[in-house]
Amino acid sequence: MKRAFYLIIFISLIGILNEFALCQPSNAIYASSQTNGGSNGTIGSFDVANPGNAINTVTNVEPNANYARLTASSTVGTATAWLQLAFPGSVTGNSTVYIKTTATAVALLGGGVTIAAYTSATGTGTAVAQAYAAPKTYYTGDGNVYMAVTPTGNFQSIRITLTSPVALGTNTFDVFYAFYGPTAGNDSNPFPFNVADCGLPNVSTTGSSGITVGSFGVSSPGNAIDGDASSTASSFYATGLSILSGHIFQTFFFNGTSNSADAVRIVLAKNGAFTAVSLAGSIKVQGYNGATAVGTSQLFSALLDVDLLNLLSTNNNKVTAYFAPKDASNNSVIFDRVTVDLDLGLLGVALGSNGLSIFDIRRVPDVPVSPDLSVCSNIATAALSALTVQESLSGIGTFTYKWYDTLRDGSLLNTGKNYSVSGLSTAGQVKNYYVDIQKSGCVTPSGRKKVNVSIINPPVSPGVALTP
Repeated sequence: MKRAFYLIIFISLIGILNEFALCQPSNAIYASSQTNGGSNGTIGSFDVANPGNAINTVTNVEPNANYARLTASSTVGTATAWLQLAFPGSVTGNSTVYIKTTATAVALLGGGVTIAAYTSATGTGTAVAQAYAAPKTYYTGDGNVYMAVTPTGNFQSIRITLTSPVALGTNTFDVFYAFYGPTAGNDSNPFPFNVADCGLPNVSTTGSSGITVGSFGVSSPGNAIDGDASSTASSFYATGLSILSGHIFQTFFFNGTSNSADAVRIVLAKNGAFTAVSLAGSIKVQGYNGATAVGTSQLFSALLDVDLLNLLSTNNNKVTAYFAPKDASNNSVIFDRVTVDLDLGLLGVALGSNGLSIFDIRRVPDVPVSPDLSVCSNIATAALSALTVQESLSGIGTFTYKWYDTLRDGSLLNTGKNYSVSGLSTAGQVKNYYVDIQKSGCVTPSGRKKVNVSIINPPVSPGVALTP
């Protein structure tokens, strides 16, 4: 496996406030020296402002919020600005370098910005081949972007080159820092596991396949993982020429591999002329462990009951559903990411500028286990109990069990693993109760487990013979 760096992004949600702390492990190695320059082109200009902000020094200890800014402007022809960041020594091939920039840089990737690796600290010479043609792009919930490149041979520096528009115009590109991890094991998911984490994805990526015309993609992808489940969202769009085939997808990377019996809570809404049935039937949700698909994929329609489908029918109504990656035998599988894939061909009509919005997605415990019961009408009481298999996991914390009278919303009836219900005296009735769990230190509960309590007549005692 490729070596990589574990980028840790701890995100805690307190009330309605979001606090983001971005940091790297103590053994992260940052670029520590730089050179810069550029070309004016035919008629143009370039600038590299505050280049020292992008390197680790005694007066600029990384990571921090300081950045260097590359600017390239042109009137005729093209101008370029470049910043070459060098590490303290040679870096082993197949190590992944992460470059922190901002969301405004994304429009330039593959066009206005190129990244090359070199064996020397300065200059060009022979470039080192890279594992993939374009940088991988990770979006974070605070609006920043991490570009990842993996040179296949040993290298010491990377050069970031910004090109101005071909005609009149200016491009800018901010570089906060560049780093790699000397002891990382792979780059399939550059985030370490914390058994007690609250499930908000660290980063997200976007992509498409089978589409060559029109304007399409996912806008504001970091909004789906910013901790705000009510007002901000990533948006799937396809506009311009009529687009009725191909896929648009967004992948969410969690904090390492899942706990046993984890599920994923998804909050989304539609905004288009298509029906809820069409949309729900064109979205596929798939779990992955690294690059390998795990468990059985599910259409979003399979995660909705009639009430949720009706709610989704109205534009901008948020729907909350749960997806538990499981194999064909209904056993939980281990996963570190999940992909939401919209099939435009199955949708069958134009998606529009904001057809699908994902407001929130996070990993939560799967529904707890709680058996159905039968109770005799003359006894009229039932002892309900629930359990999560995750309680056996070391370091995960504790769980709060809550009992309700409806599948969603409703009244809270009891808090606790056990719940004694009385007044069950009408034979023939079936009473329904619903229980969910919430991990200590986390705000998002699991889905609810429905528990049926059937009230039956007491058994009839056999008659007693009074004579032999």
